[in-house]
Amino acid sequence: MSHPPTLNWLDAPRDDSGVEMFDETSHTYRTYTELAGAALRIAGGLVARDVPRGAVVPLLCSPGPDLVAAFYGVQAAGCVVSVLAPPTRMSGEAARAHVRAVVEAVEAGTVLVDAGQYAYAVDVLAGTGRDVRVLRLEELLAGDPGRRDPAELALVQFTSGSSGRPRGVRVSHAALDANTCAIRDWEQAGPEDSWCSWLPMHHDMGLIGCLVVPVSGNNRLAVCRPETFLRHPLAYLSRFDANRVERPATITATPAFGLQRIVDKVGHADLEGADLSRTRAVIVGAERIDPVLVARFTELTRPHGLSPRTLTPAYGLAESTLAVTGVPVEETPRAVVVHRDALRVGAEVSLADGATERATVQVMSCGRALDGLAVEVVGEDGAPLPEGHVGELAVSGSSVADGYLAGGSAGGTSFRAGRLLTRDVAFRLAGEFYVLGRLGDSVKVHARSLFAEDVELMLARAGLNPSRICVVLGEADGSPHAVAVLEELDARAAEVAEDVLATVCPGTRRHVARVPRGAIPRTSSGKSRRRQLWQRLSQEHAFDGVPAATDGPA
Repeated sequence: MSHPPTLNWLDAPRDDSGVEMFDETSHTYRTYTELAGAALRIAGGLVARDVPRGAVVPLLCSPGPDLVAAFYGVQAAGCVVSVLAPPTRMSGEAARAHVRAVVEAVEAGTVLVDAGQYAYAVDVLAGTGRDVRVLRLEELLAGDPGRRDPAELALVQFTSGSSGRPRGVRVSHAALDANTCAIRDWEQAGPEDSWCSWLPMHHDMGLIGCLVVPVSGNNRLAVCRPETFLRHPLAYLSRFDANRVERPATITATPAFGLQRIVDKVGHADLEGADLSRTRAVIVGAERIDPVLVARFTELTRPHGLSPRTLTPAYGLAESTLAVTGVPVEETPRAVVVHRDALRVGAEVSLADGATERATVQVMSCGRALDGLAVEVVGEDGAPLPEGHVGELAVSGSSVADGYLAGGSAGGTSFRAGRLLTRDVAFRLAGEFYVLGRLGDSVKVHARSLFAEDVELMLARAGLNPSRICVVLGEADGSPHAVAVLEELDARAAEVAEDVLATVCPGTRRHVARVPRGAIPRTSSGKSRRRQLWQRLSQEHAFDGVPAATDGPA
């Protein structure tokens, strides 16, 4: 029986390495030998219960060792896994509806859960109208090990859906193996490297980057729940301190929001005596990276041994399994300043030398294409553009997924003629890619493109909490509009937002909306659903009730 490389660890698991789940006060740990045994018993249980080979098995499980065993157990049974977000205290009907939608989309006949999710799963799935069997891990773990030839597909990864309805991405074992290998090569990962992660295991960055990549190499992995990180980020950061833990973590990944949380909640006094010098790579992706934030994080951690070269900006998306580009490890990330007025698809960027913030935007490099991938910047006609021109990122190569599940919504990111058209706008300089934002989150003003991410960065630099703001852009009544939505922020924050919009968004009708906490719709990974928010504002005719400022027709 031939196994994909990402499953090879099941045949030779390390007893001196494993997976740990921790919070501020407790931890559980299981060796890879134990996890491999559990995975094969889960596989045997699925086979014994006649779950068809190639069937998609949604997995609803709390993060930690059990989820790792179940993820690989499903694949070892020759089935396809799809990891669902476990419910939290904040979960409502939208989370329940998402579970039902996934189960229906993959036509699941079996859902695998841990003991803590059993009652929730039974209750939620009662409303599907499907005959869905809910199996508990504990039942399968009590049986004998088993295994079948792997299916062609490894997993169905549901996109975060920041610009539209979440879609199921079909990731083959070949694509998963290729991206895992490319990431490990890029990170220069060795057998003694150790990962630490707070990312959700149902999201591509946490699942691939901080579960599949370390586990496939038998590398030690420490995981905390996202709630633990948000509440007490020092508990996470301490795992990199050689003076506090015997085997400090050397590699991690986070969206820029994670860096923001650390600099907001952790001070120099908290890190007194810390030794962070063993950390080799802090992969930063999933959203636009503010060079000012990078400078703040560096100022906090460099006195404690963390090299600025440790920060490794990257770009990726679920449709390419995960990673597409990355700054090489041990290289200092580059940033360039460009004139805003030149930012439009098809145009050449204009580099600036110390110009005012009103006229410029600072953009950080997301590095070069990873092994096995070809990345191009293309124009509106799909043809490649010369270096230094703004266009859409198009990706091809071994890590690109097999497409979407049947019935995936049209529009947005798409697969066409062997290429993945990402809808992300970028330019290339000296072989490195600089990502500006999404086409769907931008608006044209005076023939230039204005990006929501750019406006949000300027609001954050003005002192507004980035986790409580969302900028949406669009056309209404023949005019471009820019709306800053402030979640539970005061009148002074609204004044700041008005000033920033006036500076950054000339030529638009500008609005500031103050809304209650929780009113900004978000994905399971915490990103704002900008298109959904724009549609809601439009449908509710919110622009009629929000004061608008303008400086003339666009």
